[in-house]
Amino acid sequence: MSPIAEKIVIVDDEKRMCDSLSALLEGEGYEVEAFTNSLDAADSIKNNKVDLVITDIKMPDQNGLELLKIVKSVDADIPVILLTGYASLDTAMEAISFGAYDYLMKPVEFTKLDLAVKRALEKRRSDLARFALLEELKISNLILNRRIGEINALYEAGKSIGSTSNLKDLLRQIVALASNVTNAKVGSIMLLDERKKFLTIEASSGLNKEIVEHTKLAIGESIAGSVALKGEPLIIDNVEQHDQFKRVSKDRYGSASLLCAPLKIKNNVIGVINMANKEGDEKFTENDLRMLTTFAAQAAIAVDDANQFEKKRRRLIEFEILHEMTKEMQGINSLKDFREILFKKLERVFPIDYSIWLSWDNDNNLFVVESASGVKDIPLTASGKIDLSKIDIESLIIKDTEIETIDQHDVNKLTEILTQKIREKEILPNPLDASLAVPIFRNGDLIFVAFIGAFTDHFYNDDDISLAKLVISQSALLFEKEKAMLNATRLLTMGNMISEISHDLRRPLTTIKGGLQVIRGKWTDKANGSELFQTVEDEVVRMNELVRELVDFSNPNKYQTEKVNLKSLIKKAGALIQQDLQRKNITFETHFDEADWKVIINKNQIIEVFLNLFINAMDVMPNGGTIKVHGLIEQPEHKKVDYLALRVSDTGEGIKKENLSKIFDRYFTTKSTGTGLGLAVVERIISAHDGTLSVSSEYGKGTTFTIFLPLSEN
Repeated sequence: MSPIAEKIVIVDDEKRMCDSLSALLEGEGYEVEAFTNSLDAADSIKNNKVDLVITDIKMPDQNGLELLKIVKSVDADIPVILLTGYASLDTAMEAISFGAYDYLMKPVEFTKLDLAVKRALEKRRSDLARFALLEELKISNLILNRRIGEINALYEAGKSIGSTSNLKDLLRQIVALASNVTNAKVGSIMLLDERKKFLTIEASSGLNKEIVEHTKLAIGESIAGSVALKGEPLIIDNVEQHDQFKRVSKDRYGSASLLCAPLKIKNNVIGVINMANKEGDEKFTENDLRMLTTFAAQAAIAVDDANQFEKKRRRLIEFEILHEMTKEMQGINSLKDFREILFKKLERVFPIDYSIWLSWDNDNNLFVVESASGVKDIPLTASGKIDLSKIDIESLIIKDTEIETIDQHDVNKLTEILTQKIREKEILPNPLDASLAVPIFRNGDLIFVAFIGAFTDHFYNDDDISLAKLVISQSALLFEKEKAMLNATRLLTMGNMISEISHDLRRPLTTIKGGLQVIRGKWTDKANGSELFQTVEDEVVRMNELVRELVDFSNPNKYQTEKVNLKSLIKKAGALIQQDLQRKNITFETHFDEADWKVIINKNQIIEVFLNLFINAMDVMPNGGTIKVHGLIEQPEHKKVDYLALRVSDTGEGIKKENLSKIFDRYFTTKSTGTGLGLAVVERIISAHDGTLSVSSEYGKGTTFTIFLPLSEN
């Protein structure tokens, strides 16, 4: 294909001049258009592509200099050669100042004109090539900036997954990032409920509050439900014109372009992410869908991590509740007190609006309600309301022959039977709610049932049921045993459970740590230069510390208590650090007010508390200073009883105000070599002794930790 000829416009009021120049330039292969009227020439230049203009200066209607201005207003890069038979220095200077490329005298020698034309067109070609390159670079920069934006958004999403512990916050961040990258005005993440029947909006942008709160899509319903059912991403140019979804979705989205991608974990759909209403009413592209699918993978990881974390947290809460119940058994004197404490513990894990404790009369095949408690003034019927704490126990006897077939695993069947029976008695209202019946057996025989419920449209899930079964049944059995045996059995159970988790965690941690060491050995330079690699190594160290803490927590000997004089204990802890105190030129002082300093504690754990505080104090006084321990009787904040108070003060650098609220957080540390577990362990130990811990600090002047321990009962 031959190249397109460059176009030259000739303007001269002498037709012979136009004809001769046209003939000469056309012979050189140029496309030529000649005008004897400069006004006509100006119109053509404004409306057509032109590469060079050759014009006489002196024209009857519009002179060449005026035409030159018009050409430059159309395209400043079009070269203009001026011809004149009346040359003057002023005219030449004026022509150059207006941007003329060249200035030739008539009669024109063709060799000079040909040279000027070739140079002018060469400049024109260079200018056009430069302009094209700039446009290409501009487009490339736009594409590059978009790609960088996408990569940054993915990086931010990935970073958020590792740094944000709150699932709701994390999902909101992912929606915001996905909306920004796809230029969507509306975005949302919807998750399936526990039974995988409905989708609800868990995070959104651009949606009003009412839609977020009331949207509940059945699986297979509408666009999101269909994507959740099929597990395939979907792009729709116009919902209004879509055969399958226009009736369902047009009220919400109008004629918007839509994207929807499933959230998958191991090919199991757990929800969807939606984007709608692209900026400028444009349609979403396949690249937008690709990016959204990537964000869906990030969101799925976040949800799965949160679920796994929640499962681990619940396991730890099981241990925590059982541990607390074990400790509090000594102060529980009645079954009523036991039930109240038990249900308060469970309320920390899932909602409980009412509870009914039933005993099973095996001889007469009936339940007798021992007690009931719950929300006051629950609407029951149009005629009145009910207070569960004041119901007539005798009127709630429930006969049932089916219970004989119930065993320790028939929680769902027992729940179904009792829910129906209790509602037949019109004790409870009848909305959709969560309910759960947990049987308690002794030597294989059913003796009690704990019936709990909440007014919510979220059912108790398998984890809730598992936790309730474990906590209620174990706590009830513990309550029936002798206190000494109860404590021993309880601690053994806790130790076995935590040892199992520790064992399970150590195996993958060992594998990961070994793999990291192999990688560092093979690619030392890359590993040393990778912030991500260092982060992974640090996280493995942290998890090892957590496993160690769990192992310590599972050691029954750590929770054996005895009556100990705190003065002697602090003296012993001070002796353990004496050499370090001397080496760092630190003075150690103690002062105790008159009081009985004997308290029931676990001696080894309390020593660990003081050593942690003393070592932290020494670390912030590298050039010497003073550690003071002051013992006194004092009431903690928000308490109305006296405690034994121990103030541990140092003259170190103090704690910055913005860090004070974080120092007891697990893994928070300002030290380059610290694990961030020391103060978290201190707080846990003091809490386990029914004590409290507070801190005050002035940056640059020092810090004081105050430990409050309950006074011993004589």
